[in-house]
Amino acid sequence: MAFGPIMRLSAGEIQIELAPLSREDMPRFINPGMQEYAVTKYLTATAKVLEDEYEWYEKVRNDTTSIVWGIWVIKGDDRTIIGTSALNDIKLNQTRQATSGSMIFDQDYWGKGIAKHIHMARTWYAFQHMGLQRVKSAVIQGNVASLKALQRSGYELVYVERNDVFVDGQLRHLDMLECINPADSAWLQWWHGDTPPKKNRDACARTEAVMQWASENVKLS
Repeated sequence: MAFGPIMRLSAGEIQIELAPLSREDMPRFINPGMQEYAVTKYLTATAKVLEDEYEWYEKVRNDTTSIVWGIWVIKGDDRTIIGTSALNDIKLNQTRQATSGSMIFDQDYWGKGIAKHIHMARTWYAFQHMGLQRVKSAVIQGNVASLKALQRSGYELVYVERNDVFVDGQLRHLDMLECINPADSAWLQWWHGDTPPKKNRDACARTEAVMQWASENVKLS
C-alpha cells in the first residue's frame, strides 16, 4: 500500500491531481503550511520542522495499512502541492473498512470546494477499486468547512465523542462520521437485516451521486 495511484479531477475551474509523494516534496509542507496555527489547530498537531516531515514521509512510505495521496494543483506546466489525503488503518477482514483524512496546508486554496471533490474521488476509489464497505472519519466541532465537505460527499454522523480535544481555549467534542458503500451487496451486508434510519438512507443517496460523479469525472492513471 503506502501511496495511491494517480487520479485527476477538477474542482470547478481548478485542475487537481492526486498522486504519490516524494521526499523532495516535503519542504513545501513547512512554508506555508504546517507551522501556521490556522492550519494545525484542527489537526491537534504542533508546528512541524522539515525533519519532522521527512520522518513522516518515511513512516508513510513503509506503512502497509494506509494509502496516501499528495494533492496537487495543476496550472499549465506548473504543478504545486497543497496538501494530502489518505485512507488509514485499512482493514481487509470480514468488515472491509478504513479511516479517511485530508489536509490542505496552503490557505490560498481554502474555501474553493477542493476538499469536497477530493473526498468524492477518494470515496469512489475506496468503494469501487478496493471494495471497502465503510469509510470512517472524525471532525473536531468548530471545523465547519471540513464537516460540510464530508457530509456533502456522503458521510453521516454516527455519534459524538464529548470533550475529546482542547482547541482555542476550550474543550471540543468530536463528531464521528461514516460513509457506507451504496452497492447493494455491501449495503445489505452492513445493515444485516436492520432497517437503516432515514438519515442513513439520505446519506446513501448522496454517496450514490458521488459514485456517479466520480465515474464520469475522475481519471485514474
